[in-house]
Parts: sequence; C-alpha cells; structure tokens
Amino acid sequence: MSASTQLSISEIKREAKDQLSGRWREAILLHLIPVAIAVLFAGGIYGLDLMSLTRLYNTGEQVDLVVSFLVTFISIGISFTLLDMVRSREFVIQPLQHSVQIFSKKYFIPIFIIQMLQVVFVTLWSFLFIIPGIIKSYSYSQAFFIYKDRRNSQPEEFPTSLECITESREMMNGHKLELFVLHLSFIGWHLLEAFTLGIAALYVRPYLNTAEAVFYNKLAKEEHTRFSQYKEHEADTADEADFADF
Repeated sequence: MSASTQLSISEIKREAKDQLSGRWREAILLHLIPVAIAVLFAGGIYGLDLMSLTRLYNTGEQVDLVVSFLVTFISIGISFTLLDMVRSREFVIQPLQHSVQIFSKKYFIPIFIIQMLQVVFVTLWSFLFIIPGIIKSYSYSQAFFIYKDRRNSQPEEFPTSLECITESREMMNGHKLELFVLHLSFIGWHLLEAFTLGIAALYVRPYLNTAEAVFYNKLAKEEHTRFSQYKEHEADTADEADFADF
C-alpha cells in the first residue's frame, strides 16, 4: 500500500471556511446549546479533555465534570453533522435535532464506550509521561468519525469500540503531527474565547470543528484510495499466479 500523503493545514482551514460560507447561521445555531451550557455552568470550558479531567479531579468540581461530559457528547454529534455538511452542500442542518443526535439509540452507548476507553488508554499512557498520553490522544482522535462511517455504510454490522480505536490509530500513522499543528493554529482563537468568557466560541468552534471534519474526510478518502489500490494489486497478483499455473 502507498505511503501517506501530507495534508496541508492551510488548505484544510481554507476548505473549512469555504464550507461555512453562507452557512454560518446554521453552524452557530448548531453550537448554541453546548456553548451556552459551557458559559453558564462551566465558566466557558468547552468539552472534555485530559487537562480538564485533571483540573476537575484536583478541585473536586463534580458539577463541572458532568457539564463537560454533556458538552463533549453534544459536540461529537455536532461533529457528525459538520462531516455530513462537508460531504454534501445539499445537506440541511437541523440545529436542535442534530445537536443532540448522539443521545440516540444508534450512537449513545457505542460512543460512550469509545469515550471511556480513550480516557482509560490516554490516562494509562500518561502515567509513563505526559507526552505519550498526548500522542495517544491524537492516535485515537478519529474513532468517533470511524464509528459513524462504518455504522452508516454497513447498518447491519456493529463495529466494536476497540475496532474503531485501532482503526483510528492506523489511520493517524503519519498524521498525528498534522492534527496537532492544526489545533496549534487555533491558539489565538482560544485566547479570544477566554477573554470573552466563551462567547467567541460561537464563531471559533464551528470553524475548528469544521476543520476537523475536513481533516477526517481527507484521511478517509486517502484510506479508501489506498485500500482500492491494495485490492487492485491483490487482484493483479492473483491473475499473474493463475496465468503462471496455466
């Protein structure tokens, strides 16, 4: 199979802006619930990550932990919606329905298990040192998207959480630094979120989450191309072997 191709961060961000052009109102409304929850109940904290878990553990703010879990799960559903938007300009965003889709029977339990396994694995790696934990968090970062794609493309099959995490790890080989740089490029925007007590997230999060959807979509296309080339190579090899036997 061919080697991974490098993704352009500037191209990803440009494509994210193009996708949001003319759809900012829908995207902002889609993010309204998690941003409002974060601003009102968690001081502007948006989502759940290893650093927020550490902070909450040290301070004992259990309410913040619940809020962070809630916002995180809503945000995963939002990311699914943005991926559909990236893949089709005709896709119609329904802000309220799509923002809570993760709590459906189709998604909630598998996504919850993936989330818990990610936290466990990243925490275990972080016991060695913080850097391995960060690296592994990027390795597992596409597991949610992978579950969505596999579940929708093969409704009769139920991919396990470990399968999705493993596939994410394989998909991110050679791309972890690119996603890290993409996130790093939003530091200025995150500072703006902090200065505005989370209000700026109504602009920043649609932009960031769409960029992440574009990133995954490019990786998924690359994986599909590599798999097709691999299958073609297998078929050619089999034909040559049949011809040799003949």
